[in-house]
Amino acid sequence: MRFAPAPHPVTGAGNLSRSPARLVRRVRVLCYVVLATFAALYFADTAHATAPTECNIADVVGRALPSVVNISVIRVLNKTEAGEPTDDHFEIFVGSGAIVDPSGLIVTNKHVIQDAAIIRVTLHNRKQVPAQLVAAAAETDLAVLKVNVPEPLPTLAFGNSDALQIGQPAIAVGNPLGIGTSVSTGVISGVNRDLMRTPFDDYVQTDASINPGNSGGPLLDCSGKIIGIDTALLSNNRTLGSIGLGFALPANDVDFVVGILRDPTHVIPNWIGIHAQDVSTMLAEVFHLPDTDGAIITGVDPNSPAARANLQRGDIVIGIGNSHPRDSREVQRTIALYDPGTPVNLAVWRDGKTIKMTVKGEPWPDMMALRSEVLASPENIARAEAIGLGLYVANIIPADHDRYGIGDQTGVLIDQVIPGSQAENMGLRAGDVIQQIGLRPASSADEVNKLLMMHDTTSPGHLVAMLVQSRAGPKWVPLWVGRIDPKMLVSVATPSGVSDAQTVSAKAAQPAGNK
Repeated sequence: MRFAPAPHPVTGAGNLSRSPARLVRRVRVLCYVVLATFAALYFADTAHATAPTECNIADVVGRALPSVVNISVIRVLNKTEAGEPTDDHFEIFVGSGAIVDPSGLIVTNKHVIQDAAIIRVTLHNRKQVPAQLVAAAAETDLAVLKVNVPEPLPTLAFGNSDALQIGQPAIAVGNPLGIGTSVSTGVISGVNRDLMRTPFDDYVQTDASINPGNSGGPLLDCSGKIIGIDTALLSNNRTLGSIGLGFALPANDVDFVVGILRDPTHVIPNWIGIHAQDVSTMLAEVFHLPDTDGAIITGVDPNSPAARANLQRGDIVIGIGNSHPRDSREVQRTIALYDPGTPVNLAVWRDGKTIKMTVKGEPWPDMMALRSEVLASPENIARAEAIGLGLYVANIIPADHDRYGIGDQTGVLIDQVIPGSQAENMGLRAGDVIQQIGLRPASSADEVNKLLMMHDTTSPGHLVAMLVQSRAGPKWVPLWVGRIDPKMLVSVATPSGVSDAQTVSAKAAQPAGNK
């Protein structure tokens, strides 16, 4: 039995063979449908093939942790938190770092080791070793440390920060608030952020939690490579805690700078001696510039390549070689990447028209400055040691129980704390009670004074931990009680014949959110 095809619901037509024109149209439509289906399958397969693989955070972190270190610094300060001058005193400061060479080279932030008298690094195996400063960068908040260990250390590699995509996963590893190595995750929230610190600001923004103590630690991608060095945070709370606005120096910049710092014979960035700012809409109108791209010169250094080329204040750099920089940072970075001595062809907007100029740059002056601008000076260390801990103790007498509300506590009373001293900086206050020093009960003021006396030694291990009962409850407080030899901070890795002025730098802006 044969069944006739059902009639078309509109035309009533049944068998397509009865209408050749309709047959052609139907075949054509069928071909389109088939092609569209293949196209959809192809692009779906292509998208699947090129989509990033799932980020196995536990695997990434497990491989990266042996290359991340905690850094503790005994540093000398002569200002209070409010910026008021005070006597030199010691402070314990914490940060993070990443091992980038198996010989023991570690990258961190310059502000982590600023004013350092002792630098100590805790490796993943919990071993603590002294660290020395190799160098620190002038215009970026970076420093390279060296630890001497018998075996090669595991390292982290730099990724390509120019390829970062907004929304891709990001993993921050560091030592927040000194509690120990911790991991936080998030995404890349933005790139090329300008925090208005230097002409070269190009920060990577992330919502992965970055808190005080994370500074110098790595920001990783899903392959476990460094895509940034955690450096700063913006916060609107008193504790400067994370509100999801963390910033890292991009890996490409870090890799470039570290290459210079670890080898002072490395080619120094190019410099022509201009100071510049972005072109606002109003400035573009005043100078009759068609758009706001480029950078307007605010100053020219005397006897600089720019001065010799007759660049002037008010000139607007709108082109460098074949590139058209968008802002002052891009102008400065583009010029810096030229080899010193190479002609730099500039397009400059002056008096309502474009003129061509050529400038031959020089190696960036003062790229590496004096150690004294980074490390604590011997004089400051000596003054801080003379003050000691800034802590006066006394045996508890009956009147103290009511005076300080310490009840029936036993121990030794903190009777006075010198403003700006290490003791005050570590949160100790008059009325607190020292219950233990290490595992020993605090039985008398004389015994406590003996244990807290600054020891005549250069060993970096002279820290004591006191169990202190304060109004907020008991807490352990570490204090530095050793004496310091400033020569311990000089890296033996510095190449011979390199002067002090070539090995270290300073003058980086203060970090946003002290870490």
